Amino acid sequence: MTFADPHPPALWRGSDFQSKDDVAIDLDPSAVAELLPDVRRVAAEKDLVEITPNDLPLGPLTDQMTNVLDILRDGRGFLILRGFPVDDLNQAEIEAFYWALMLHIGIPVSQSVMGDRLGHVKDVSGKDSNARAYRNSNELTPHSDPADYLAFLCLHPAKSGGESVFASSHMVHEEIRRTRPDLLERLYRGYRWHRFGEQPVGYDPITPHRVPVYSEHEGRLSCRVVRQYIEIAADEDADCAIDASDTEALDLFDAIAVQPDVGFWFTLARGEAVIANNFTVLHARTAFEDHDDPAVKRHLLRTWLEGRPPRPVVPEVFIYGVGEPGIPPRAGSVPFYRNNIDLN
Repeated sequence: MTFADPHPPALWRGSDFQSKDDVAIDLDPSAVAELLPDVRRVAAEKDLVEITPNDLPLGPLTDQMTNVLDILRDGRGFLILRGFPVDDLNQAEIEAFYWALMLHIGIPVSQSVMGDRLGHVKDVSGKDSNARAYRNSNELTPHSDPADYLAFLCLHPAKSGGESVFASSHMVHEEIRRTRPDLLERLYRGYRWHRFGEQPVGYDPITPHRVPVYSEHEGRLSCRVVRQYIEIAADEDADCAIDASDTEALDLFDAIAVQPDVGFWFTLARGEAVIANNFTVLHARTAFEDHDDPAVKRHLLRTWLEGRPPRPVVPEVFIYGVGEPGIPPRAGSVPFYRNNIDLN
């Protein structure tokens, strides 16, 4: 089998960076201050999802956000953006400022059946033991989300833990090609995915097709993986069973991504955002302990963004069957699913 070649700028190791400073862009404070009056005005006048680039033109921040997009699309695929004025704005104003910057990167899309285009990443497991992974405090294994780009803005970090790990999926690909090309074939073949209860009405709970972990289209190597959904499908449908070689391939994939020299480990501070290309960068998170005070519990704002234009990919990477990126909204639903396997 012939494997795709990685895109050199996206082929990096965590050990290439000594600290967040090496991957960070600091928003120009004077440009931020110039934008704030318009942010306050628009936040008071409009619902968040109604805000357009014409409502909040970025002015002197435009060049910095163009640089951000270049890094995401054609560079290493991720960065930390610092200097969000979270202490100078109320919640609605923070969201409007963040939303305006994200609109320069892409089109925000639905992140769950709730139709939320601005997600709030919080631990709600005490209220809903079956909540989707981003709504609990457990460790998350290396994965990608169903959109071109993702972004998290930290409003409050956890009391302890919650460390992020970002890794080049291209580097993971090359490490597997170098050491176990037989297992890389399994990842190109892919796996059927459970839709975790978020499929549209009338659609099967499991994809009828295999979703490739790695695929190539128009000269671009892309990655899509959420191991949890693969294992739930295998647990619930014998036709989706994974064998020992499949498990070995997924184990090796996970292990390489979080190696200290491959993954880049960091903790977001208040007012910092991380933005990444879902098709070239994996992200994971360690478990965390939260604060007792509800006012300072761990809270991130999250967006999934469709690129303009979208990345060219094979159709098999799409999960939900009704056009992606994102998860199709379904009135009255929440993102949870009861299953029979231990995912912690």
